[in-house]
Amino acid sequence: MKKPLLVFLFFILSLHAKNLEVDYSVEFGIIGEVAKIHAKLTQDKKYYFLDANVTVMGSIARSVTRNLKERHISKGHLLKGLLITDMYQMIKSYGEYTSTTIYRVDHKRKKVDKHYRKWKLEKKIRDEKIHLKYYGTDDLMTFFLNLNKHIEDKQKVRNYLFTVVGADKKNGRVDLKIPSRKSTNKMQKLLDKPKEGEWLSNVVMHRKLYNSKKGELMLRMDKRSIVEKAVLKDLLFFGDIRIIRK
Repeated sequence: MKKPLLVFLFFILSLHAKNLEVDYSVEFGIIGEVAKIHAKLTQDKKYYFLDANVTVMGSIARSVTRNLKERHISKGHLLKGLLITDMYQMIKSYGEYTSTTIYRVDHKRKKVDKHYRKWKLEKKIRDEKIHLKYYGTDDLMTFFLNLNKHIEDKQKVRNYLFTVVGADKKNGRVDLKIPSRKSTNKMQKLLDKPKEGEWLSNVVMHRKLYNSKKGELMLRMDKRSIVEKAVLKDLLFFGDIRIIRK
């Protein structure tokens, strides 16, 4: 089994307040709860800071993930009500390995640089710097934070294409679809029926998450675009992963 990737758990953290903390429970197939997410957003009139952590729960989950721990940090500025990323960092540790990936965004030159480092038992084994071939103002966390402004009519059936720092390795592509009524009926079986003001969407990250082929998430959000429930589909052998707001 490939080592699990919990990055996608942060795609769904949508926070819209100056200072806010939120928690989610992560359920895996028939096993039940396997992880918890805690995220905190702090912002003023000019800048924001977003810090999120994943904690694996239970002996089975710790064994399968080799006691995986993840922390995600996003720093940036505000522009016309949007969170604009300047730096996005992913820190991961599992077993004897630790890694960090830092994306730095130069908005003037419209450039994104990636710096990846990896250690084994505190000995550095990789150190790579790459200039990415795409530019974006959203990262994997701020993308959903900004959805409320990106999409005005959340009930109209439509396909959207975004460029997100840290998503698809080649071009940062993320696809979002507002489902048709027929698709909505199917999604409700997994996400539950939306309450007044809530809306559904289908998001494809174009990167492997766990053993899913393309990182496809189904989401139910409230009227502020805060995710109430999410499901990661098409996982081999293990069933669906469910992320539920506490």
